[in-house]
Amino acid sequence: MTKSRKKWLVTCVVIGICLGSVIAQAEVVEADTSAATADVDSRAPGPYRNGTFTGSAPGYNGDMTVQVTIKNGWIAQTKITETKDDAEYIAKIQPLMAAVMEKQTTKTDTVSGATFSSCGFLDAVDQAIEKAKA
Repeated sequence: MTKSRKKWLVTCVVIGICLGSVIAQAEVVEADTSAATADVDSRAPGPYRNGTFTGSAPGYNGDMTVQVTIKNGWIAQTKITETKDDAEYIAKIQPLMAAVMEKQTTKTDTVSGATFSSCGFLDAVDQAIEKAKA
């Protein structure tokens, strides 16, 4: 194989890896909220205005945007709508997303191995909740 073909092959491999990484980072992750939603329906009205609110905060690879849905005054759903963090880190914070809805607070532990993504998620949720305060 000639030197120019090797260079071309290496370039193709690098581009392929980069494209694969970008596609994985574009994945939007949503926690399973069926139990949390049922719980908020049975509660007395909570402290927040109903609606959908967004917040953004720095994650590991840049800003993370989160959408928080308030139903009956309580956090009914959290959804990451935009992030550049790797999919493996976002997958690790799934339990954190559920914990925020279960506990109705962001005052919870971060996920080991995904600390920056955890902090970005929690800070973005805090920002969204501030907008929902009545």
